[in-house]
Amino acid sequence: MSKKGKIITLVAMVLVLAGAAVLNVVLLADSSGSDGSVQQTAGFFQTSRLDRQNTREFELQQLNDIIAMEGDEYAEARQNAIDQKSKLIDAMETELLLETLLKGQGFADALVTISTASDNISVIVDADELTHEDTVRIYSTITTETSTSPDYVKIFAI
Repeated sequence: MSKKGKIITLVAMVLVLAGAAVLNVVLLADSSGSDGSVQQTAGFFQTSRLDRQNTREFELQQLNDIIAMEGDEYAEARQNAIDQKSKLIDAMETELLLETLLKGQGFADALVTISTASDNISVIVDADELTHEDTVRIYSTITTETSTSPDYVKIFAI
């Protein structure tokens, strides 16, 4: 990719992130009213998903650009990009699965983020507070589906 292409891509991503920030402010500003906390929570989950999606799309585009590079001197870089892309797609699929399973267990909403650079998994659920049983259910779901140790799972209620 040429220097000009990299600059254009970088500027586009900055604009997308700025748009997400504006959307976040608008959603939070619109959440006034009698059920403001419910709207703020829904806005948080929507904004977080949008931010995650935008970031992942940018990462995938960067990896695709590396994979598309021609020449034997880029063979190792292409293979690394293919491996990273595979990890990223696996993480995305697992996040969606876990979010769906947690919602199926009765949580109003859930956001799961899986790090591709480590074994860390963060879970944010829409709940005022979590009981011991809720926490055990979440840990059980995560560890069963991912074979990850509970030591690497962080659960937050908002």
